[in-house]
Amino acid sequence: MKLLVPSDGSEHSKKVIAHAVGLARQLGAGELRVLYVANTSELEELPRLEEMLSCRGSCETGELMRRVEEMVDQSAAKALSHIKEEVESIPHPGLEVSFVVRKGEPAVEILEEAESCGAEMVVMGSLRLGSRVALGSTADKVLRSAGVPVMVVGPRSELPDKVERLLVPLDHSGASRAVLEVASRIASRLGASMELFHVVNEPVIRYFSSLSGLGEEEKSRLISEYMATARENLMELLPEDGHEAKVVTGDPVKEILREMEQGFGLVVMGTRGMGHIGRFLIGSVTGGVICQATRPVVVVRD
Repeated sequence: MKLLVPSDGSEHSKKVIAHAVGLARQLGAGELRVLYVANTSELEELPRLEEMLSCRGSCETGELMRRVEEMVDQSAAKALSHIKEEVESIPHPGLEVSFVVRKGEPAVEILEEAESCGAEMVVMGSLRLGSRVALGSTADKVLRSAGVPVMVVGPRSELPDKVERLLVPLDHSGASRAVLEVASRIASRLGASMELFHVVNEPVIRYFSSLSGLGEEEKSRLISEYMATARENLMELLPEDGHEAKVVTGDPVKEILREMEQGFGLVVMGTRGMGHIGRFLIGSVTGGVICQATRPVVVVRD
């Protein structure tokens, strides 16, 4: 099994690499590829600028681009050297670690490297490369387009030495089986159990029911029906003995985070949730969980 770890050389990246090494050890992965992307996506205007400067005799044709490329290469070499030191400081016996540098737009290069190297999972931070934004544009783009699961390491995330239980929030959309398939593979490799988890979004249901003129008794009956249906759906999906299913009511993000603290070492969920009412994309349910999670979150693209 091969894991791809994009790193920007930031302080948070060392934590991401440590998570990746720890997960690789538990999964029995044989290879870890560390990727550094030199972000050149903002240099598209340089040729035009160079042409303007050349017309004024400020520099020879092609000189500006050569100088910039040299600076980019030097910066990448420095960053890669720092990243290698970070990896070497983390024990990884039996794990083959390779390093690669790409130039371009970070999300695009991460996705292309994952495909070209045959990675089975990407492990990355939730912070945008080079900033402190919680769910930055790079992570968001990768999550939306990745052909393999992506484990996101948030600022509060800690990976246990041994993951024994997986929390698997499901929404009963068509993507639930894809999420469960990935979770089952991970659980099998880890020798861990799973809890299939569904949150009936009671606040939203009560709000829209009020708009429809339903009374409190009718609202409560409607919520009970949702819960019963959710339990039936989870029991149909439950793969075998040794795993559990649980349905609760409340705000999805809060309830998933609350449940996470009950001895779970890893969360596996989809990129979006199709609730009973409305649609949740990255930045709401999944994004909210990622940014506040105390455990790594493996995200499966819907």
